[in-house]
Order: sequence, then structure tokens, then C-alpha cells
Amino acid sequence: MLDYDEGVAEHHAALLAHTRRSGEPRGAHDLILAATARSAGRTIVTTDARAGFGELPGVEVRIVRP
Repeated sequence: MLDYDEGVAEHHAALLAHTRRSGEPRGAHDLILAATARSAGRTIVTTDARAGFGELPGVEVRIVRP
């Protein structure tokens, strides 16, 4: 578990601005997860290929099959 600190908040704001510009809104929780991973240099591992994390700039994602 990582804290929602100033660095994460800055990445969150950048990702939120990106999604608004692109016209493809994302859920608040997804953006917080993506911002946390991006800030920490981590990869999001998910089974949900439709989540679209890989479409967010600077967010690394790995899709796994259950």
C-alpha cells in the first residue's frame, strides 16, 4: 500500500487532465491507481483488459489471465 502523497496527486492531476482532453473519462479509483503506479514507477497487473490502463500516458500495465 502506498500513500496518496503530493507526487501521486500531481500524476493524478496530469492523468485527469489527459482524460478530459481526450474525451474519454475514467473512474476516479482507476485514475488514483494509475497515478500511484506511475508515481512509484510500478506496473499495474490486472485481469481486466478492458480497463484501458495502457492507454494512459506513462502507465505500465500487464494483463494476466486468471
